[in-house]
Amino acid sequence: MTEDRREIARLCENLTWLRGAAEEAGLGERLAAAISAAAAGRAEGVTDLLRRMDVPEAPAVRSPGGIVHPATTEERYGVEVYGCPGAACDRSWIRPPGVAVPRCAVRGSLLAQRDT
Repeated sequence: MTEDRREIARLCENLTWLRGAAEEAGLGERLAAAISAAAAGRAEGVTDLLRRMDVPEAPAVRSPGGIVHPATTEERYGVEVYGCPGAACDRSWIRPPGVAVPRCAVRGSLLAQRDT
């Protein structure tokens, strides 16, 4: 995963809470610019914003609530993995049974299923 794609993934994963926090910190315009860049597959302004907002590094594969689901080859049978619908980042999300597929926080469209 390239550094830009990793940063876009971090933005996407944290965007729900970042919107309010950035407004409170007076960084709403910077966040809007970072979202526009991320939607175009660029990380311009994203890394700086994430550092200013103290967003920690995150594992590549996550599920809702930030729970990491490590999987061995045997455990991966039947696992549904979803990712960026625009291929702008390498974020992966494992869909727990019965949980609806979420929308990309940057683009607004449903995450795309990946081959496992």
